[in-house]
Amino acid sequence: MVESNSVRAVVMNLVSALIIAVVACYFLFDFKLTQVLYIGNLFGLYFLVVFGTEILIESGKLQNNYKRFVFVIVNTIIFDVLFLILVPMIFGKHILDPVDNILLSFGGFEYNLVLNSTFYMTIFALMMLVFNYLLYRKTRSQN
Repeated sequence: MVESNSVRAVVMNLVSALIIAVVACYFLFDFKLTQVLYIGNLFGLYFLVVFGTEILIESGKLQNNYKRFVFVIVNTIIFDVLFLILVPMIFGKHILDPVDNILLSFGGFEYNLVLNSTFYMTIFALMMLVFNYLLYRKTRSQN
C-alpha cells in the first residue's frame, strides 16, 4: 500500500510540474517571447525535483541519501522528454528550434557553443542537482 501512495505522489508531482511548465510557456507565448520559451521548463523542473522531492523525503517515502539523486536524475530525464514532446504539440512544431551560436576561442582553440533549448535544459538539470545537493547537506547537518 505504501508503494502505491508513493507512486501516486510521484505521478501527481510530475503532472503538476508539467502543468506549471505549460502554463509558463503559454504566458511566454502569449507575450510573443517564444525565443525564451524553454524557461517554462525551469519552472516545472524546479517544482518537480526540488519542491516535489522535499515533500517525498519529509513524508518518509524517499530516503535522503544517494537514492535522492538517482530519483532526481530519473525525474529530470522523464520530465524533459515529456516537455520536449508536449510543448511542440501544443504551441507548434518548430517552437523550440531557434539556435544561437557563440564562437569562443581559448588559447588558439575555437569552440562553437550551440545555445538551443536542449543546452538550456541541460543547464537547468545541473542546477536542480546542485539545489538538491544543497538541501541534502542542509538536512544532514541538522540531524
